[in-house]
Amino acid sequence: MEERPRTAAHTIGLSDEDCSRLSALYDGRFAEHGSSVKTVGWGSESDQAMRFEVLCRGLNLAGKRILDIGCGLGDFVAWAESRYGPDFDYVGMDLAKDLVSAADARFGGPHRRFIADTLGAEVDMGEFDVIVLSGTLTFRTTDNMATMRTLLGNAFARCRGVLCCNFMTSYADSQLEKNFHYSPEEVFGFAKSLTRFVVLHHDYPLYEFTLQMFRQATLQRQPKP
Repeated sequence: MEERPRTAAHTIGLSDEDCSRLSALYDGRFAEHGSSVKTVGWGSESDQAMRFEVLCRGLNLAGKRILDIGCGLGDFVAWAESRYGPDFDYVGMDLAKDLVSAADARFGGPHRRFIADTLGAEVDMGEFDVIVLSGTLTFRTTDNMATMRTLLGNAFARCRGVLCCNFMTSYADSQLEKNFHYSPEEVFGFAKSLTRFVVLHHDYPLYEFTLQMFRQATLQRQPKP
C-alpha cells in the first residue's frame, strides 16, 4: 500500500479530520462573534487574562522570542505588551485561517508575525525563548493524549527557554463531552520525560492547570558558607 503523504496535521498529532473540524469551528465562531473572547471559547476577558498571567508566572518576556501555538485572535500580544512593554519578537500560529487574518490585521507588523500553520509544518522558524499554548488542547480529538505528547515534544524541541501550556483538569465538578480533561499527574509525568525542570500550577480558580517546562533550572544552588 502506498504511504499517504504527511500533512501539517501530523506534526501536532491530529488527524486531518480533526484539523478540518477545529478550523471550521473557530472560523464559524469568528463569523458569529468577531474579535471577541467568545470566538476563542473563553467565558470572559478576565478569565483569559488570568490564564496568561499563570502561563507567564515568574517570567520576563522583554527581549524574548515568543511562539504562540493556537494564537487565535492574537490577544496574547496586547496582554504581553501591557505587562512587559513592546520589546519582544512574536510569532502566532493557528489552524483557523480567518482568525489568523484577523489577528494580523489587529496586531501584525514589525516583530509581530501571524501564520496559518501548525507548529511550523511548512515554515522553519528556528528556536524560541518562550513557547505558549493557551487553550490549544481543550477540545476532544481522535486521541488527545497522543496529540498532547506529539505537540509538546515537537514544540519543546524548538524551545531554548520555557514552554508554557494549560489543560482542562480531570479534577473538575463536571465535564462537557466536547472537551478533554487531562490528568495533571499523567501530563506532569510526560513533561518530566522531556526535561527535569517542570512546574505545575493548579492553584487558580478555573477548572484547569498550567505546566511550565524549562530547558534549565530556574534556581541555582547557593555556595556553602
